[in-house]
Amino acid sequence: MHPPLVRRLFAVLAAITLIFVSAPAVQAAPAKARVDLYVKNYTLAPGSGLLLHTLLFADRRLPVGRGDVSLVYRFVDQGPGLHLQEAGTPNNCSVRQPDLLELTCGADVEALTPAGVESNVVGYVEAGDDAVVGRVGMLTATMTVKGYAPVTRTARIRIGERVGLTATDSAQDTSAAPGGPVDVPLTITNTGSAPIRGTGLGAYSQYSFESRTRFSNCYYLGGELRGCVFDQTLAPGATYRVTLPLRMRADTYAPSLQYGDWQWMTKDEFDDARQYVEKGGFEPLGTPGRGGVLRLTPLATAKADPPQALEEYVSDGLVVSVTGRQSTDLAAVGARAAGRKGTVVPVKVGIRNDGPSTIDRTRVNAPWPNARVFIPKGTTAVRVPDICFPVTDRGVVDYGNGGKPGELRYSCYLDLLLKVGFVDPLTFGLRVDQVIPGAVGSVKVDAPAEELNKANNSAYIVINGAGPTPAAPTPAAPPAGGQGGGGGLPITGPGGAVSVGVALLLVGLVLYAGTVSHRRLRRPGR
Repeated sequence: MHPPLVRRLFAVLAAITLIFVSAPAVQAAPAKARVDLYVKNYTLAPGSGLLLHTLLFADRRLPVGRGDVSLVYRFVDQGPGLHLQEAGTPNNCSVRQPDLLELTCGADVEALTPAGVESNVVGYVEAGDDAVVGRVGMLTATMTVKGYAPVTRTARIRIGERVGLTATDSAQDTSAAPGGPVDVPLTITNTGSAPIRGTGLGAYSQYSFESRTRFSNCYYLGGELRGCVFDQTLAPGATYRVTLPLRMRADTYAPSLQYGDWQWMTKDEFDDARQYVEKGGFEPLGTPGRGGVLRLTPLATAKADPPQALEEYVSDGLVVSVTGRQSTDLAAVGARAAGRKGTVVPVKVGIRNDGPSTIDRTRVNAPWPNARVFIPKGTTAVRVPDICFPVTDRGVVDYGNGGKPGELRYSCYLDLLLKVGFVDPLTFGLRVDQVIPGAVGSVKVDAPAEELNKANNSAYIVINGAGPTPAAPTPAAPPAGGQGGGGGLPITGPGGAVSVGVALLLVGLVLYAGTVSHRRLRRPGR
């Protein structure tokens, strides 16, 4: 290859490189999210009513503003006995007068998500005294999200036979050590005149309650009893008992109070709740156990069926005093990040529970840690979790401005349940206003006095290079501009253009070097 040709080839490659590097990335406008809703089915006894539960969905997280999501519920040509009602004033629902057949509500949500969020509307579906037992009606619900077409779905409303069920408070408060057994006897009586064809039991206890046996007619989640279905007929006037074999988990905080609650319902009402849970509502139900069948034991002799419904909730509960002393070690989790001036870098910090006990404040105001986050110099917090509140120079927490950007210090709430080994993450978006090598902030555990290890209660937040090592281990950060792990990804965007340009320059240099070397080898033989 002649030198002029090499120079021309190099010039062409350089020009192509310049085109790749300087060309702006062309990105297609993202498609609009898909939105949907699900309304819970209900079984109602004549003369009763229940709060409306509605799940709102989007195929990706879709933030919404106040008043952006409205819901309209309607009974259309359903005959007498079914109507809707608001809670009173003020509220987020308004019922149409005088027929009570249309209810307009504003959903109280911050975002729609793929998992679904509860709409938090305060409205009711009711069955009048004139409702006909065995009748099935359809409730129509239309959701309108600002900027999106309305979406309409329906729910089934069944009128069930009125039955009476009373719980005897047989579950007495007790005490147990972490890991110790707790047997819970529950007693119910059919106080109505009609037989009850099957019952359901919902369990709403704290995380510390673990089942010792897993029955096939009960549902479990992570060892926790979530509910049971008893396919037995309860005769009028008869009393029945079931004993739940439980224990306090080995990682239960001690001393503490742990609350257990159980709610009775008919089998048909349990089926309504199960369908709603399977769509993402309430808390997960879990999976059936693989053991035998848990049965109701009769304690007294009993003096095309429609569905049945209770006139009011029937529940039972107890309090377990956990004995002994067992605290836990809370470690601050720091982070490193890097970015050019003007960029916003995500910084994920938090608190890790190193055990040996789980902290559970879902029912009681137990000693509870907060995280204090100090923003590194040269950066501004432009994205702040809603559970983080500004802290003044005097250490006063401003609880009225959760998620407020631009502050130097924040106090952050943690999840109500912090299990052993779990890291409660807090992700901040920090804008780099000034590149300061090794700029340092911190995250600190604001822990109760009985916390076991104060040495790991602080960790560093390091921005751009050298600085103190975060006190708590953090995952290795991927190279700037891409994701770590895996190959074969397409080269796209400005970063991809630069890579292509650099590759072409390297090709040109290799060709040029090869040509020069080839010429030098030929010189002695000319």
